[in-house]
Formats: sequence, structure tokens, C-alpha cells
Amino acid sequence: MPSDWQDDQYPPEERPDNRARRRGPTRAQVMRRRIVALASLAVVVVAVVIVIASPGDEQGGTLAATTGAGGHKGAAGKQAGKGGGASKSTGGGKVRNATPQADWRPYKGPVPILEYHVLGRPPEGAPYPELYVGRTDFEKQMNWLEKQGYQAVTLEQVQKSWYHGGTLPPKPIVISFDDGYRPQFTFALPTLRKHGWAGLLNLKAEGSELYESNVKAMLAAGWELAAHTIHHLDLTELGPAELEEEVAGSRKILQRTYHVPVNNFCYPAGRFDETVIEAVEKAGFTGATTEIPGFAEKGKPFELARLEILRESHVAGLAEDLRNGRGATGEVGA
Repeated sequence: MPSDWQDDQYPPEERPDNRARRRGPTRAQVMRRRIVALASLAVVVVAVVIVIASPGDEQGGTLAATTGAGGHKGAAGKQAGKGGGASKSTGGGKVRNATPQADWRPYKGPVPILEYHVLGRPPEGAPYPELYVGRTDFEKQMNWLEKQGYQAVTLEQVQKSWYHGGTLPPKPIVISFDDGYRPQFTFALPTLRKHGWAGLLNLKAEGSELYESNVKAMLAAGWELAAHTIHHLDLTELGPAELEEEVAGSRKILQRTYHVPVNNFCYPAGRFDETVIEAVEKAGFTGATTEIPGFAEKGKPFELARLEILRESHVAGLAEDLRNGRGATGEVGA
């Protein structure tokens, strides 16, 4: 490339110190430099936009084995609400269905509650790979639900309709996420937002992958926060003091951290008995979700059934679960 220096036979560091012979760049050279600079800037801007807009790859959070909870559910490695960390902005305020709509009607019948864990690919050696649902699958399932007329609401909204004269959309459904895995914030939150829906986050009070700021962003969008114990233990094997700590203690931690009621509870690995139910009621919860397959019913507030969605469910499995679910979600008002 021609040098801007007249005596270009010398490299810059060996060029004679003869300032009288130096001359500035021509107008054409200045224009070329400006064009190159603008092009470089455009490339940088496009790269930044791509990075920001990317929802991430299919790799999910880490689902590690949890001892003492039936060997089924995983425990994440980071503490919820401890430290900052990078937080993807979601914006937009509350989603549409966070507020009852004009076409909602009173309803006291059964309601399906879907149960998800990690969204993404299971890493090699994952102890429970079946609990990872592909992100493309999740998007397709949410799109299918909307096409079938379903609308997601929170469990609190269902309970308000069941017991306190509230209203629900024509085909209500609750979409719940257990434990607190990172993709529940980075992927589930924006995906549900596209449909105007809020989810139910069953959060471990300690040891989840979600930062406090993540959970607060989900709550700001209209999501409901429910307690999922502190350490994800099998509650049926605990003594009275430990049971109270895991149940009542988890609610107090979440209430203190997030300043929300935390009215519902989720049994780790679906393990519960009469003693556990008594502890849940005593802690002030108004309901609790299980892993009993079927639809949640008004008459069983502390044994609310759910439909667990697994890696091999896909849309067909979801559709079959809703067809075969115990009870029937008739049109609201029927």
C-alpha cells in the first residue's frame, strides 16, 4: 500500500528526520480513511447487536443430583439473591395476563399445571437428562398452547377464582418452573412474555442458579413466586424442627428477600405425607403442588396435581397429557 510519506523507501522508524520533505495526505486518502473507519464501526455495531439479541444456545443450566429428595430433582450450584452478576434486560413491565382481562369469567373447575425444570440441552453426564426440555421444543409447546386457545395464568389467580370470586380466561393453564435454573430467566421469561403470559417460579430459598435481580425481574413481569424449601430435601424423612425450617423457613426467606406473599408451596420431588401437609398449612401457605399426574382441583388445595413435561414430551406428548389429564378443563363459566 503506498505510503503517505514522500520518502516511502524507508520504514517509519528509519525515515530521515527531514520535516521539510514531509507532506500531508491527499483528499482522496482522507476520504478512504473515513470510509474504512465507518465500515469498521458498522461491523462492530452489528456484532454487538447480534450478541445482545442472541437468546443463547441450547445448553441448559446444571441439574446436579440432590440427596435426600428421592434421587429425582436436581440442585443448582449458585445461591439465589447473593451477588450481582450479569443480568439480561427483559423490559416491558407486567405481561397482559398479570391483570384479569375483560373476557375472563368465574370458574371453579380443574386447571392443568405444567411442570418444567431446565430449558436446554443436558450436558454430558447429566444425572437426570430427561428433565431438560429443548428450547425449540418449549417454544413450539407454548405456540401450540396459544393456538389451542390456552392462556397461562398464575396459581394465585386460579385460587382467587376458585375461592374468592375471581375470573379466569376461557382455557386457563399454569406453567410452573421448579428449582430456579438460569434459563428460566434468560429463556422462559421472554418466551412467555411474547404470549402475554406469566409463569409460576417454585424457587429453592438457597442454592438456585438465579440471582436476586433475575427473580425480581420475573416478579416485575407478573410471575408468581412459590417456596420449594431451602435445601430441596425429602420432607417425609425430616424431624419436626428440620421440617419447620425447610417449610416455614423457606417462606420467610423468600418473603424477606422479595417482599411478596409467597402463598404456595412445592414439594421437592413430589414427596409429602400428612405430617408434611400439616407443616405446610401451619406455615401459612394456601396451596401446594405435587407430582401427582393430572389436573389441579379446587377440593385438593395441598395436593395439586401437575403434568410433568420431559425432554421426550415434545408437542405431541403435551397434547396427550392435556387430553388424558384427570378431570377436564371445560370452558370457563360452564
